[in-house]
Amino acid sequence: MNTARARSGAVTAVVVLVVLAVATALILFAGADPLVGLRGLVEGVSSSPYRVGELLIGTVPIAIVALTLIPALRAGVFSVGAEGQVTIGAIAATATILGIRTVTGDAAPAVLYLPAGIIAGAIGGAAFALVPAWLAVRWRVNVILSTLLLNYVATGILGFSLRTWLASPENTATPQSERLPDASALPDLIPGTRAHVGVLLVIVAVVLFEWWRRTAGATRVAVFAERPALALRLGATRSRTLYSTMLISGIGAGVVGWMQVAGVNDRLMGSVSGGVGFSGLAVALLGGLLPVGIVLAAVFFSALTVGAIGMQSATGSIPSSIADVIKGVLLLGVAVIAARRPGVVPPAHPVASPAPDDGAFAPDEIVAAGQDAESTGLAASDTADREVTR
Repeated sequence: MNTARARSGAVTAVVVLVVLAVATALILFAGADPLVGLRGLVEGVSSSPYRVGELLIGTVPIAIVALTLIPALRAGVFSVGAEGQVTIGAIAATATILGIRTVTGDAAPAVLYLPAGIIAGAIGGAAFALVPAWLAVRWRVNVILSTLLLNYVATGILGFSLRTWLASPENTATPQSERLPDASALPDLIPGTRAHVGVLLVIVAVVLFEWWRRTAGATRVAVFAERPALALRLGATRSRTLYSTMLISGIGAGVVGWMQVAGVNDRLMGSVSGGVGFSGLAVALLGGLLPVGIVLAAVFFSALTVGAIGMQSATGSIPSSIADVIKGVLLLGVAVIAARRPGVVPPAHPVASPAPDDGAFAPDEIVAAGQDAESTGLAASDTADREVTR
């Protein structure tokens, strides 16, 4: 285990070094001094309280999505559906908040709006995340494919909603909902900035997942990715693992959807997800699926976007779009990291009884597990039979 962790850390370090080398080469190619560009990047995220607030605003949603993806990725369940889950969570939260205002006549207090919004967002994201889990359990549909395609379904639902039942009564250039009540907005964390108390949720999530990864449940999830038959004997069935891990990631994404409308935009817009789903997946892998590492990676990811403007101002020749190029290189590196994690990417030359890419059981592994359990007196054979006949 320590050797595997060391290798994973080494791969991550190499990816970061490659990204830094590419960034340096791009700055030199633009005719600027890399040190000046780095200074501009740092100043772009720390020169004023407002810039610090923007750094936090970009970090929070990415970090929460990444943290709640830890169980799924540790189980080898590679979900790319956080974008759609953020969108559905935002729709559910917006509809709930506007519904409360309609019923109460804008007299509801924040103590009603805030829990109602976060619960509605969590339920919306979780419900949408359980769809690919059910497809994988019922018909063994590939999780990567189903979650990717469901993102388009969520985008279509959002577009329809903003043009019909959630459309703003005002004439606007882009489809959007009406402004949410002031009482439903997340309280500010830094006065004069857009940073809100959602930062505290990141701290809570870090503590929870640091505790979780030391529990027996985390061990069963990790075993599931590499040794499904052994995980079955430990009580981690395929259906239970898929449903539970996808449920957690869906809740996190749905909460992010609520935070985007209640803490950042003050209304539902077509750009509500803003790419935080895909960024969260990249940050989770870049952080080694460790809570503290994920937060640091999320800060780095956000700093690239926020600090790119400062880099452009400091050098005068580097466009702010350099952040997108660096992120693209970083995503390629993350793909390398993902390929080295068990159960995430199927091998190019399958060996006997490989673990499918969605964490599913191979039939011969299940039969073997049942026989072994019977011979050693374990009560796992009934479960194995059910998995075989499913």
